[in-house]
Order: sequence, then C-alpha cells, then structure tokens
Amino acid sequence: MKRREFLRHTGWFVAGATLVGIPACSDDKPPEGGPGPGGSEPDPAGTYAFPQGVASGDPRETSVVVWTRVVRTAATSDKFDDVTVRVKISTDPAFATLLVDEAVLAVQDSDHTVRVLITNLSAKTTYYYRFVAGQEMISGQTRTAPAANDEAQVNLAWVSCQDYTAGYYGAYRQMLVDDAARAPADQLHAVVHLGDMIYETRGEASQTALDETFQPITLTNSDGTPRQVAAFPSGGGKRAGLNFAEKVDDYRHLYKTFLSDPDIQAARARWPFISIWDDHEFTDDCWQSQANYTNEATLDEGDQSRRLAASQAWFEYVPVQLTGATGVPGVASHAKDFKAATVVDAVFTDPDADNFVEEANNVAAIDAITIYRSLRFGQHVELVMTDERSYRSDHAVPEDLFTAIGAPLFFTPRNVLPLELVNTFDAGKTANGGSPPDLVFGQIPNLRIASPAGTILGKQQKQWWKDTMKASDATWKLWGNEVTLMRLKIEKLGATDPSDRVVTADSWDGYPTERNELMAYLRDEDIKNVVVLTGDIHAAFAGTVMDDFDAAAQVPVASELVGPGITSNSLYAFVEAATRSFVDPGPAPDQIGLHSLVATDATGQGGSAFTENLNLLLREGTAAAGTFAGAIKQGAPVDQALAAAHGAATTPNPHLAYVDTNAQGYGYIKVTGEQVAASIVTINRPITAPGAAGPGAKRVASFTIQKDAPGSLELTGVTGTKPFPI
Repeated sequence: MKRREFLRHTGWFVAGATLVGIPACSDDKPPEGGPGPGGSEPDPAGTYAFPQGVASGDPRETSVVVWTRVVRTAATSDKFDDVTVRVKISTDPAFATLLVDEAVLAVQDSDHTVRVLITNLSAKTTYYYRFVAGQEMISGQTRTAPAANDEAQVNLAWVSCQDYTAGYYGAYRQMLVDDAARAPADQLHAVVHLGDMIYETRGEASQTALDETFQPITLTNSDGTPRQVAAFPSGGGKRAGLNFAEKVDDYRHLYKTFLSDPDIQAARARWPFISIWDDHEFTDDCWQSQANYTNEATLDEGDQSRRLAASQAWFEYVPVQLTGATGVPGVASHAKDFKAATVVDAVFTDPDADNFVEEANNVAAIDAITIYRSLRFGQHVELVMTDERSYRSDHAVPEDLFTAIGAPLFFTPRNVLPLELVNTFDAGKTANGGSPPDLVFGQIPNLRIASPAGTILGKQQKQWWKDTMKASDATWKLWGNEVTLMRLKIEKLGATDPSDRVVTADSWDGYPTERNELMAYLRDEDIKNVVVLTGDIHAAFAGTVMDDFDAAAQVPVASELVGPGITSNSLYAFVEAATRSFVDPGPAPDQIGLHSLVATDATGQGGSAFTENLNLLLREGTAAAGTFAGAIKQGAPVDQALAAAHGAATTPNPHLAYVDTNAQGYGYIKVTGEQVAASIVTINRPITAPGAAGPGAKRVASFTIQKDAPGSLELTGVTGTKPFPI
C-alpha cells in the first residue's frame, strides 16, 4: 500500500514538528477540490462537530499523541463520509506560530477518530494543539516528558472506574480545580488511567447511582436527558440477565457516550493521559478472551469476537503510542498497534503449561494488540504499565463451585473466598512443595491438582516486567497496576468458618503464587523504590507490599497506593448490599450477623446509619468489628464502642496504613529524588452535577514514602471528614 492509502484506512498519522509554518509531510495534503480545508469552497458553519472533544496521550521526551473524533453533523447528507481535518501544534496558546499545520483524514473505518503522533518535540515543554474542520475548531493542551537525565520533579494523577450511569464525572472537575490551586511546580504533568474507562453492560443494578443511604436514584445530564446508556446499535448480547456490548459498534457506542461528559472532556483536553485497560473495557472479571457472566464452567463458551471488537474500539478512542514505542534501553518492547483479525467464537481448550489457551481464535484475538509498555519521566520516574487481563489464567476457584457448594463457604463466586482454598487452587500442582492435597478442608476436591500455577501477567509479559524493573536506572519505578497487589484479608467470620478470607480473588490475592514470585524478584535483585499505583476496587488503601504475605517473617519490598473510582459505586456499597440477608441472629450483643460486621447503624449513638464497620473489619479484625457492632446494639456511644473494639483488636492486615472503603475520587503523586509525596482525594458523592467549582473534597489523605526504604510509607495526615474509625 502507498502511505496515503494506508493512512486513509487507519486514522493513524505521524507528523514531525519542524520549521515554523512548514507542514511536516507533504504527501498528507487533502484531496483537491470540493468543500472543506484545502478545497475550493468553504463549508457552512455547523457542518462539523467534535462530540468527544480532544485528548492527548503517552507523552515522551520528544513526542506525544493527539486525538479527536470529528464528524459531519446530522443535518448533512454525507455524514458518514471521510472528513478532512487540520491538526495544528504550537508552543503558543494563541497559535501565532505553528510547528505543525497538516491535513489528515477522519475515516469511517476508524469511526472518524484521528490519532496523530507528533514527533521532533522538545522535552518538558507545554504544547497547544488544535483540530480544525471547516469553520469548527477545538483545542487542547499537552506536555512532553522531561529528558531521562533531567532531575525534574514529576507530578501525576491516577484514576480508574468511571461508570457513566453511577455518577457524574465530578472527580475530574475536582482535579482541575485542585490543580489550579497548586503551586506551578506541583501542578500535574499527566494522568495515569488504570482502566474501566467504560462499562460494557447497560441497565445493571450495580451500575445504578446510589444516594447517601445507598438507595437508587436517577441522574440527568445538563440538557435534562437521563444519564444512561442508550440501546446498543446491534442490540448487544444477552446472558445471565445482562445486556452487554457485543460488536465493535456497541463498544464504540459506549466510548462515545462516556466521553460525551464535559468534565472528562475538560481533563483530557488539559493533560496527556497514559492508559491501560482493566476488565470492563471488554467484559467483567475477564481473563484472556473469556467472560464470566454465569457461574457455570467458564471453558464452555469463548468470547473471541467480543475481545477483538473491544480491543479495536479501545485503540480507536484512547490515544496511545504502541508500535514503535521504546522502553528501558536494552529491554525489547512488545507493544504494538491493533491489527484486525478474523476470529469466531469457539469453545475454549485447556490452558498450556504457561496457562495460556492456545485455541487459534483466542490466540488471534489476544495477539491483535499488545498494550503493556513503559514510559520514562526524567531521572526519577519509570512508569511501568501492565496488561492484567489478556494473559491471565482462569480464576483459581472455578465459579461452578459456587453453585455446587454455596454459602456459608461461598458468598459470591469470586469474592470473600476462603484464603486456604484460593492459595491451594492457585498453586495447582506446585502446592505443598509439589505434593498438592487431594482435598481442601477435607471435603472439597482439589480441581487444580494437575494445573500450572496461576498467572496474571503471563510468561512473556512477566519476563518483560522483571527485565524492565531491573534494567531501569530511574530513581523510582511506578507500576501502573490494575488490581490490588496487597493482601486484603478478612479473619474467620465465626467459629465454624474454615479459613480466613480474601476480599476478592479477582485481584492479586487470587494469584498469590505469581505475586510471591514477582515480589521475591524485587527482594532478591535488591530493586528498591517501587511504588504501585492501583485502581479497580472502588476504595482507597495505602500500605506496604510484602515479599510473601503468608511467611512468618515478611520482608517489605514496595509501597502501594490504591485510588478510588471516579464514579463507580464503592466497595463498601457493594459489600453492604451483598450481606443484607446476613442479619443479626438475635438481640444479644454477641449475636452479630455478617451485615453488622460490614455496616452498623449507629444513628442513635453519634454515628451514621451506615457506619463503615468494614473499615474496622479490615484494620482491626473480626472480633473488633463484632465488639463495636455489639456495643452499638447495647446503646453505647460510638467513642465507647470504639474503645471496646480497640481492646479486642487484632492485626489481619498489618501492612495497611490507610483504609477508606466508601469513596470516589482520584490520586495525586509528586516524585522527587528523595521521596514520594501522595494524596488520595475522596470527593463528595458524585450524584449532583458538579458545576465549575467541582463536587468538593470530602477528605484528603496524605502520605510520604522515603527513598531506599520500602517499608516507609507513612500516613502524614487526613483533612476533612476522616474515614471511620480514624
């Protein structure tokens, strides 16, 4: 293909910043004749629109990607035709001088999205960009990374989980407001998006906005329309009572809806985003090209065509540089742009020795794009972004066991699972030193007795992660990690409970064998200054990552900061709803049901109707949470009930320095050569349109991490309303 013909069908362009006023690539001039830029007749005003705004992404020392989607308006008869649009780049917000002024095409094949890699830029420089179509134009601002030897301070935000129907995107507005109030040296350089940019289902109860009493409410947009996702163009798929995106136009429909919000548009126009996906960009709790909507044996049905469609839409709507992107010197980059493939939905086969399903359609769907990569920000930051869905193995505990056994051993298929069961199944044939037990708890057949140990990263990505962590000479290694790395353990929930439990087996707690391997690598190779930035769980945590959370003597190897979701209903709201049927069995203070261990009604004792006892359960253990709930039941004031709880406290998660399970918001991190300073901002519930002032910060928790001291994460203060039980 000639270069121009190739570009026409991809919506992907490269432009080099050169001399003022000189276009970078002379073969990218628009077609001659006709209306539009470069044509003989001007288009009337209103012919074009930019409904999803603009964005930039993957800032490097000399390049950045800029993005938009431009369409002809519904009033025009040729609205599906290609659109010629000019991209302009300047260091001047008034665009008085131009480094790039070039025509590109927004083509129907890429849903009229345009991605331009701007090269030959200067390091640590603010650039302004603009897209022009006819008489319409839209502008944005971006910034390149500092050079690898630059001792510059680096300031980043991290975000995740932005369910469109669960709330307004006020966290982005708050981020803009907060940043404007910071000193210039502390203002943000980029935003790290850790996934769940969209949610693939519509109308699901868990995605409904909840008020302060966790009752469903209806949200409306500024124009009075309901804040909901309209029907999928194809009608979508239907399984287990869910309606989900199935075709590429369905996934495109979701991006177009989610990115129509003015607050996320403002954030994407203000800062470059560095993005990775989690599960909902494809399907909830996914692994490889497999969905988990039912609790049946998951190998019965593959979703290879959905995986391919999801990857294509993500690549069209998220500005990233994959093919040609370099990482740490000496470490090969595997990142590559999306390339279409032909797949059919086929029955999965058993995984190979590395836990990858070699079924041809699964291979083709996964191999269509590779998104894990690293980016360098000056002397002090290597940002390592991993893909924790495409190569992971099936969940350790098969979902059909949930149906077969049920409560009290299981509460949900992948959450609040017995620790011993998860550990044994995940280790597979390597359990117990290579002699796995036939039964767990003396009654459950070990269904993974001949399986390889579980994986989240997969063989190739795991080796890349190790090589990158070891070879980078940056002071700090920031790991853009989708699912919680630290253990979140719940102690036995009663005398008959067979084991302590993990909050979720979809996180690294469900894949402890590989977590131990990676953390032992950091320990043995003496790789210090690793800070893990995490999303996914709709809660805020901070603490220390240990080399082996089951070891008698544990060694700290990293720090982790878990940020809350932008809008998605909190972990606390989810667990509270899931335990409502587990009420107190009687009136006595020691008769405490599971629901009271999570949410305690303390309205008559100086607390709220939904006091977050789940925080206490994770911080100080089951006995402490039960003691608190029992004292409240007897009428004790909250402070007295807490004093009694502290007296019964244990340390289920001694590595946790901060717990806030009922939160939405974002994280902010400031990196220098000597320390990391971070804040987790919890906003007021995003159920009211934020306006220019933002929703307001409910609380801000501040932390520091000292250089060369993996266990040094310290909570230095909390302003605003402190999370219970602080």
